[in-house]
Amino acid sequence: MSTHMPILTRRDFIRRGAVGIGGYSLLPMLQAVNARAANKVTPRGGAEVCILIFLQGGPSQLDTFSIKEGDWTPDDYDVREVRPGLKMSFRLFPQLAERHDKFALIRSLESWEADHGRGTYYLQAGRIISPVRLKEIPSIGSVLAYETLDQRSPDDFLPPYISMNMGFDHLVGCGMFSSKCAPMALQTHAPLPFTMDEDEKGRFQRRRDLLGRLDQEWRSEDNHRGRIFKDLDQYYRSAMPLLDNPRAVPVFEFGDEDHLRYGGSGIGQACAMARNIIESDGGTRFIFIGHNGWDLHDKLYVKHRVDGKEPGGQYKMCGDLDPAIASLLDDLETRTDTRGRRLIDKTFVMCMGEFGRTPGPPNLRDGRDHYRYAGIGLFAGAGVKGRVLGDSDDRGAHVTDTGWRHDRSIYPEDVLTTMYSVMGVDWTKKITQTPSGRAFEYIEPISPNGVMEFHEISELFA
Repeated sequence: MSTHMPILTRRDFIRRGAVGIGGYSLLPMLQAVNARAANKVTPRGGAEVCILIFLQGGPSQLDTFSIKEGDWTPDDYDVREVRPGLKMSFRLFPQLAERHDKFALIRSLESWEADHGRGTYYLQAGRIISPVRLKEIPSIGSVLAYETLDQRSPDDFLPPYISMNMGFDHLVGCGMFSSKCAPMALQTHAPLPFTMDEDEKGRFQRRRDLLGRLDQEWRSEDNHRGRIFKDLDQYYRSAMPLLDNPRAVPVFEFGDEDHLRYGGSGIGQACAMARNIIESDGGTRFIFIGHNGWDLHDKLYVKHRVDGKEPGGQYKMCGDLDPAIASLLDDLETRTDTRGRRLIDKTFVMCMGEFGRTPGPPNLRDGRDHYRYAGIGLFAGAGVKGRVLGDSDDRGAHVTDTGWRHDRSIYPEDVLTTMYSVMGVDWTKKITQTPSGRAFEYIEPISPNGVMEFHEISELFA
């Protein structure tokens, strides 16, 4: 029996699309954007798709992938050294611990922000939030979509940017770019896929033709209102290949065996769908997966929820994440796309939160608060080697080993530089024609600490 992957309805697609591209159309837009490189760099290339698994709320570095043992560590964590310099909890990550050679860990991350909203924005946009340019700045997923639009083939039936299980209020959209670069936002707990029965297609097309005639006057206007209708029409058109392509249905379903292997959770369903998206070769370049619930200010170590049955706290979050990522890596390694290329070779996987958690013993509520001076990230695929970069002190408070050639911690901009590089994008590019008149730099050299130079983390691939 097949287990369908619930996603958004047609009504939700229209409602969310209107919100997602509305800000773009309300700006005094220029018709052209000029992207030019500031310096001569050679992107690494090799990847065709990037998956960012966002541990929303901020995971505890010293309780996950940079585990620090102390009198606060639960007895059942079963911490073992899986290779020199790397300890993992076999209670929290039994499957990933067995696959430690399939991924790299960075334990020397720092964040600029310790607020959820600003930190979530920073990870998606790679810069300080600017209220003045909020509607103009695109997300990294939209930048990748923009960079690859001219590579799309007539057979591509999926949008270039797909988001799953991210609250729409926290999702950064396409900014100044065309709605072709906007994220298609899905929720794995929503109704069934918006595929269409054959007997519905004729009626749907008649209604769409009528809508087109009614909206024609608005779309023909050369003003803000006209651009809104043009972009909405383009956004609706992006759904048509999904409604009328038999290749779309298998992307949104998987069998009971996969459902069990991936864990049956929201993050498990999203990772299984990400595998299907990549395997289908349907034109998607960026997949953003949200895994909410890591903001554990209290009851970090509670083993069960109130009902006494379901896992709680850290046990719940890691218990959902472990089989999801492990199964994703297994399948990416053993499966090929329609051209015979191994999925792991063409996919760059990143897994991280917006910041870390307070070090040492937990707080008075048996939890941990926001902390930006030490964090962790998991990376895999596209040539990434199994290794550990960097470390923090025995309380997980401060970076003591940067793990790379530079004498400083690794910041979000370095991670995004690496993502652009492995995706074959020149990260020194800037767009000079923008609504505000201020150039948009793919990687902005202005940080909260002033002007900085950011770099690819080449040690991941060495």
